[in-house]
Amino acid sequence: MEQEVKLNTRHKALHINLDHKIYGSFAEIGAGQEVARQFFRAGGASGTIARSLSAYDMQESDAIYGVEKSGRYVARPRLESMLETEFSLTVERISSHRPPDTTFFAFANTVAAKAYKSKRDSHGWLGIKYQHQAGAAPSKIVLHVRMLDDDNKDQQAALGILGVNLIYAAFNYWSTPKTLIDTLFEDLNLSRIEIDFVDFAGPAFESLSNSQMNIRLVTSQLGTVVMFGTDGNPAEPSDTLYKKHVVVLRGKFRPFLDLHADMIARGMASFTESMGIKSEDVLCICEMNTSKYIADGSDDISDMEERIQRITHLGFNVLVSSFYRYFRLSEYFTRYDPNRKVGFILSVENILTIFDDKYYDGMEGKGGMLEAMGKLFASGAQLMVYPVMTADGAVITADTVMVPDKYKFLYKHLTYNRRVVGLFPNAECLTPLPSR
Repeated sequence: MEQEVKLNTRHKALHINLDHKIYGSFAEIGAGQEVARQFFRAGGASGTIARSLSAYDMQESDAIYGVEKSGRYVARPRLESMLETEFSLTVERISSHRPPDTTFFAFANTVAAKAYKSKRDSHGWLGIKYQHQAGAAPSKIVLHVRMLDDDNKDQQAALGILGVNLIYAAFNYWSTPKTLIDTLFEDLNLSRIEIDFVDFAGPAFESLSNSQMNIRLVTSQLGTVVMFGTDGNPAEPSDTLYKKHVVVLRGKFRPFLDLHADMIARGMASFTESMGIKSEDVLCICEMNTSKYIADGSDDISDMEERIQRITHLGFNVLVSSFYRYFRLSEYFTRYDPNRKVGFILSVENILTIFDDKYYDGMEGKGGMLEAMGKLFASGAQLMVYPVMTADGAVITADTVMVPDKYKFLYKHLTYNRRVVGLFPNAECLTPLPSR
């Protein structure tokens, strides 16, 4: 069997341009006309592009796509308005002049790239609304991305590549969504851009699980986190976390127990009291780590989807991440909001892991545990330690846990300064904690 040749960005754009069945419009706000530019540069764009426009001015954008009541232009509602308007106009104006086998599309993005002397978050929404087959009702793919390049031009270039990948994958891999997801990062990597939300809709994806596809963003290393709201649906993390402090319980949750619920209740009460903040300003998150899947190349994430649905049904948000160590997770939460307070609920077993040198294998030349601890607590994170009971009935608490001798003074320092605090559990829940 002949191996399929991997196409680069220019070849993908040219392939679309030379396909007489594909025809549509581009609308891009922010970061220039980077996606459309790829198709113009590839050659033969007249066979694909009905029109390309950019409405940088807010009043002009509102005149075309409607007024944004929130005042936010780099937001999903604006993207949805762009896709709906452009697709409808294209079909209305062009369909009678095109061959009957034409599949119409509209591509749009609204992006805040790196600005001169600005430290604002570089992120954006992009998507495609299209017919996967001639005459079909439209389907849609929407992405939220974060751009990580330090230079504005590099961010624009990365966005252009991702846009081409999305359009090519939408038309060529709609029947194999896993391949569609996995090819989005061709000619890119996580050091340049990450995807933290994807949504599929329409007849091309009727049997598709959006939950599985969002989890796949992390297991395929296209992003570091995805989030699920209390309604069980994927949610864009920055919107969910907006102006919220966070309390996090990490685990596998096989299953979610009364013990976990008590850990959360005690942790929330302790965190709000010690930090002097209101409970409504704190988001409680159950976090599941995918490093197991990434390490062994497993493609079985169905059990994770089931666990997510159970936990969100109980009223908790869920974060799926690829962060193995606690400090990486803490850095994520404070990256775009340095004033956000972060609390981790841990068992005594977790504390022993954090103070185990083996937990930092691979970081020896970078400072190891001490560097990790410095980064964890630099953000003001607090560790809230839930007791465990041994097989003989002894209770080990934050005050009585035996950390290695060489770290005893460090641990004492952390407890004295209330970076590590003990939790007082419901007696009925105080049983040996199962492996999580």
